[in-house]
Amino acid sequence: DLTAAVEGISVSSDDDDEAKKNKAAVLTGKKAGEHYAAILDKIKEVKKAADAANPLVLSLERYGWDARVNSWPRFLVAREGQVPEAMMMIQEHEAWRDAKFPIDLTKKGLQDVFKAKAVAEVDVGHEDLPPTVYVNFSALQKLEADHDPQDVVDAFIVYTELLLSRSADPRAPKASQFIDLTGVSISSGLRVDILKQVYGAFEPNYPETLHKMVMYPVSTMVKKTAGMLLSFVNENTQKKFVITDDLDVVCKELGWNKADVESCGGVTEFMHKHEKDGESLVFDV
Repeated sequence: DLTAAVEGISVSSDDDDEAKKNKAAVLTGKKAGEHYAAILDKIKEVKKAADAANPLVLSLERYGWDARVNSWPRFLVAREGQVPEAMMMIQEHEAWRDAKFPIDLTKKGLQDVFKAKAVAEVDVGHEDLPPTVYVNFSALQKLEADHDPQDVVDAFIVYTELLLSRSADPRAPKASQFIDLTGVSISSGLRVDILKQVYGAFEPNYPETLHKMVMYPVSTMVKKTAGMLLSFVNENTQKKFVITDDLDVVCKELGWNKADVESCGGVTEFMHKHEKDGESLVFDV
């Protein structure tokens, strides 16, 4: 709990014991760059003393990825540098967050989405590319008849939050999205209603966090009409879309190993192998 001294902070007779203790933990009289060395010296001193009554306790804290100090630049970029518009956007996001969280993970509909792996994750631990929120479109369609679409949106939000929280740099959190269209044909209806609802939650609340959104496998015919189907997506986000029927392209964009995907038997089985939090989100309700 040792920090650089702040002007005006000092221990006085008017302070209570807790205030004196906290203020005494402030490093004073140090030049720029000397505080880190002083902290290390203090740690060594406490460890050497090995006093059970005064154990070494380290409390490390940093701003999270969604704290305003880290998220403000993303909102500003999303509104093309327009400060009033970016401020309104971030305030609306904070109001949304206060109303949205915590999400009840035990809700039956949400549990059904988790258990069906209709929304899941793929995290291969790639050094340069972020993990991926996985969406099984066929599984979503099977749930569509008797489930609230909001359950799907909530599942998407949960996984997005989990993946962004793993970002090494909270100032630039990133995640990709993969829409698995295996088994979905034009005859069965490529409905994008649910994607619209997911996008409605994602675009205003997670600006500049999307690395790539990959749709696969997509036939040549559907690819030609994709622009019309996804017309609800803003132009900047559309630039991050990759619509393909080529597994090589998928693996390149998401950092997956093609041989691993094929040895698993396909992208769905690949997801099962590389999900980290899936089972921890499933409860008996």
